[in-house]
Amino acid sequence: MTKSDKQFIRINDRLGKALDAPGVRDEVEAIVEQMDEADRRYVTALAELRRAAQLTQHDLGTAMGIPQGKVSRIEHGDDMLLSTFTRYLAAVGKHPRVVVTIGGHDVELELTATPE
Repeated sequence: MTKSDKQFIRINDRLGKALDAPGVRDEVEAIVEQMDEADRRYVTALAELRRAAQLTQHDLGTAMGIPQGKVSRIEHGDDMLLSTFTRYLAAVGKHPRVVVTIGGHDVELELTATPE
């Protein structure tokens, strides 16, 4: 078969065909549901951190130098920059850090808030 003999197939058609393979659609739907649940936990976790510090969104926004509405968007967004996350944590507590478990060992990472 030469290059000119190949037929163009739209990507949506390829995706549709791939999803029609046995078990694939169910697997994709399960992964999407897991991702949605992770997003819900993420939103809850940020708001819980703020509430644990006994801060309102307005208080946190003042500490971060942003309006309350932006704090709400951060807490309900599905993605953010590491610098935004660091500033959020610094506004909630004094020494922002995260703990990552690698190979069964906890590694603590200090985060440093960077001024804008």
